[in-house]
Amino acid sequence: MRSSIFTNMVIALLLLLTPIIMLYAYSNRTSSRVLTEEIVKAKRTQVETFVGQLGQMFAQFDSYQKMLYESTEVRNLAYPDLLGDDLLHYRTLKTVSEEINRLAGSGRWKGIIAVVYPKTGMIIKSNSSLNAMPPALPDKDAFWSYQKRVNGEPYFIETISSPAKTAKAEESDLTVIAKVDEGEIKSDLSDMKNKGLEDPFLYKPGFTPIYNYTANKALIEQMLPDLLPSEHSDESSYKPLLMQTENGAYQVHMEVVQPLGWYLVDYVPIDKIMAPIKRNQTTFYIISGMMLFMACILGFILYRSIRIPFRKLMQGMNFIEKGIYTSRMKDPPRGEFRYLYQRFNSMATRIEELIEDVLKEQIRTKEANVKQLQSQINPHFLYNTLAYIKSMVELGEREAAVSMTMNLSKYYRYTTKTSRSLATLGEELELVVNYLDIHRMLTDDFEYEIDIEPAVLEMEIPRLTLQPLVENVILHAFRKPVQYGIVRIRGSVEAGIARIVVEDNGPGIPPVQLEQMMSRIRNAASGEIDSGLQNVHQRLVLLYGGGSGLMLRMSEWGGLSAEMSWFVQDE
Repeated sequence: MRSSIFTNMVIALLLLLTPIIMLYAYSNRTSSRVLTEEIVKAKRTQVETFVGQLGQMFAQFDSYQKMLYESTEVRNLAYPDLLGDDLLHYRTLKTVSEEINRLAGSGRWKGIIAVVYPKTGMIIKSNSSLNAMPPALPDKDAFWSYQKRVNGEPYFIETISSPAKTAKAEESDLTVIAKVDEGEIKSDLSDMKNKGLEDPFLYKPGFTPIYNYTANKALIEQMLPDLLPSEHSDESSYKPLLMQTENGAYQVHMEVVQPLGWYLVDYVPIDKIMAPIKRNQTTFYIISGMMLFMACILGFILYRSIRIPFRKLMQGMNFIEKGIYTSRMKDPPRGEFRYLYQRFNSMATRIEELIEDVLKEQIRTKEANVKQLQSQINPHFLYNTLAYIKSMVELGEREAAVSMTMNLSKYYRYTTKTSRSLATLGEELELVVNYLDIHRMLTDDFEYEIDIEPAVLEMEIPRLTLQPLVENVILHAFRKPVQYGIVRIRGSVEAGIARIVVEDNGPGIPPVQLEQMMSRIRNAASGEIDSGLQNVHQRLVLLYGGGSGLMLRMSEWGGLSAEMSWFVQDE
């Protein structure tokens, strides 16, 4: 027994901690996901920015080439005979040389811009240092291509010739050359690293990567076999590569430099960024484990010091619940439970004294509620009937005036009786007939049918419970114009339940409004009765118990059907 209770306490503590741990795990996972997404966005923005800078520099050299290619002076030097004399040739040569040096000095990179005239052997270049020009030009014109030298630094070169050179054997009149050494790109990559990138480098499958000057080459070489540029072809579904190396997990970002066809690559050490979150997660789980251990110890102490006296107190409460009000707590323990035992004994004594008074008070309250509910039913048509009698007298219709007067007299004689709280259904039906006859004289636009089993007529029901149902039909069902109103009252007894149904052929009530009306009728407190239908329902429930009352539904004619039901006591 003890081990079972202690186990239950431990399970309860686990159940209390489980939602907290689950919520923390979900929050932690969400935070990690959001942080990862933000890293991806920030890093991609950085990479795209620097890719744009690289592309802009190469595009700048492209524009220099085009300007020289389209220059008249540059083309004239290819045909010396057109210049006329040596002075004009010298001036043209000087102009072209100055223009090349101006263009070469306007950019951030120290690239080589040159014009080669193969037929004359003349070369005009922007830099006169040794080995500045490549040892050999490409066999045909092409966009930026990567070239290696045996005893020199690799470079990117682009040529454009006139006429265009498409094969090795062809010889052009002039060729405009743009050349950028690998050192310039390495300097730019190092500058990118200083401005926010982790360790950028240029990469193209089949070529040796171009690193920045402080690159971690050993780590990059571990990544190279898994770099798959084709996965980045769809920009709408961009996802970085996730790689696991000996140094941990990395998020790799790649973006193509369009003029070159190479990729700018940078990586983010995920383990390093996520380390604080993982430390917090580990700390949380350790603290949760310590709390669970301490809770187990506390649960054991509470079990030893509280469970036994609490179980005795529960036994005493069970005796009170079963009606044994003479039950008293004996041998009170020390501490707070002594006070509880004393209060329990005082409570049991007081309950025993009050139980009889409570029963008597309930009876008096029920009788008072019945009288109060009955007093709330009042007629609303006195002035109309008096006006009708006056009109009939003025018109000389003596019989109509007398008939209306008799019906009105019987109606009020019955409604003002307070000596009896119950009446037979036959007496209630007679009141309803008087009420309906009065309204037929006033409007003459409806008829009524009564079909009640004889056995039901002798049953007693609370006074003035049937009339509000008929009154509700007259006031609401026939308010809108209809062809001809019909009120039908039926009564029967089935399976020990008596039912009285009042239905009409009026416009009815929408289902939603009907449900709301039933909710107000059933949930109205005894002190908050504000309609005749609520009055009828409360009186039936009060006198006949649960299961009795008033039910509203749609009638078979399309109007409203109000059904009173109550349990018939066995003779």
